[in-house]
Amino acid sequence: MLLSMICMQKLNQRFRNDEGRVVLMKNVKRNAFAAMAAGILVGLMAPVNAQETRRPDSDFAPVFFFDAISYAADHKDKSRIDFYVQVPYEELRFVKEGEGFIARYAVTLTIENAEKKFLQDRSWSVDVRVPEFSQTISRKLYSLAYQSLEVSPGNYQISLVVKDEHSRIGGKLTRAMLISDYNKESLTLSDIMIVSRLTTTAEGKSRIVPNISGNVGTEGDGFFLYFEVYDTTASGAVTLTSKIYDQAKELLRESSREERLSTARTQAFMKVDSLTLPVGTFLVTVEAVKVGGETGPLASTSRPFTVRWSDIPMSITDLSKAVEQLRYVAQPSEYDFMRDATTDAERKTRFLDFWNKRDPDPSTPRNELMEEYYQRVEYATKNFGHFIEGWKTDMGMVYIRFGPPDNVERHPFDAGNKPFEVWYYYQFERQFIFVDDSGFGDYRLRYPTTDLWGRIR
Repeated sequence: MLLSMICMQKLNQRFRNDEGRVVLMKNVKRNAFAAMAAGILVGLMAPVNAQETRRPDSDFAPVFFFDAISYAADHKDKSRIDFYVQVPYEELRFVKEGEGFIARYAVTLTIENAEKKFLQDRSWSVDVRVPEFSQTISRKLYSLAYQSLEVSPGNYQISLVVKDEHSRIGGKLTRAMLISDYNKESLTLSDIMIVSRLTTTAEGKSRIVPNISGNVGTEGDGFFLYFEVYDTTASGAVTLTSKIYDQAKELLRESSREERLSTARTQAFMKVDSLTLPVGTFLVTVEAVKVGGETGPLASTSRPFTVRWSDIPMSITDLSKAVEQLRYVAQPSEYDFMRDATTDAERKTRFLDFWNKRDPDPSTPRNELMEEYYQRVEYATKNFGHFIEGWKTDMGMVYIRFGPPDNVERHPFDAGNKPFEVWYYYQFERQFIFVDDSGFGDYRLRYPTTDLWGRIR
């Protein structure tokens, strides 16, 4: 029988001041793994004394968002990259300072070429000051940092590290990026920025609030696309057409408008009205063609965006798959009930009902147990995949149910034996042996000979 450990003392711990330092409940809960529920997960409180384990660089890395958008630079042989970093207040550790509270985080940006050769980096710190404690745990407030630099057109690897200087906890995001040469053709388009809000100042200038996460699921009134049009002739007009595709490359929405070009660089906005889209990842493209000119697009640009609901973990981009990934913890009747939903709205309701019954602290807006479960699913998917998705493998199954092992013994080259690994969970007096029969890294569970429910394998 699987039994979760429940440790609510930390969960119910009140805020306290300790020599001027405010210990926030959000950090206490995160660092203590206090989000538990009987019968769902095992091992959330297990100590980590592993000699060698597969696990993320930081168990409790702060959630932050990062976007990089390229434009034409003032120097014709260069392009400009604008970097945006968004860190929610609830992810930062604030300390008492004077009459208010302060958080501080450091950002390190590193750029490498396609061969992973270091080119340049930049580091800076950001102070966040708020007068009220309630602001430090707000889910709506965030810090937005910005940097800009110029590079030659080409392929790059961008890495960005954010480290909370009070908790000393950090996280890293990496992405590949193609920087276009905006002087190569007579008509070109920059990258696209998703804009949550667009207003006009008294001087007639546009003021934008960028959507750094790329999630438009909470943009009830729609959103804007911002990009720049570069035309060496600086005359005439272009027809701009935006198209939205799903992952199956099916066209979902298309709209067009004309844009008058009076200068070599024109700032353009296109409104995307409110969409009824399921949870998932989508692609938006913008095509430009000169009015009265050649047929067919002369320039195009595109970017992905996501639709996620605010009450489910960010790693969930496909609700049907998220339901399927519950097969390790849901009862068969619960599992079938969620899968049999006929609409996305109905499936979401049943999915959230499942997790709400297991919320370790319903008084908070976050369901830490659900977040922990899907963090494990995400980690298993990234680290244990082989011929099938990582979360479906035997290693993925054990990791999702039990968490990171306390110790891992690896035996890849023992004479007379096939490669095998032994995972130890000391607190639960369990061990699992995985054997690579094929020799290609496809480790299968050999011991115990029963699955997690006691059925013969």
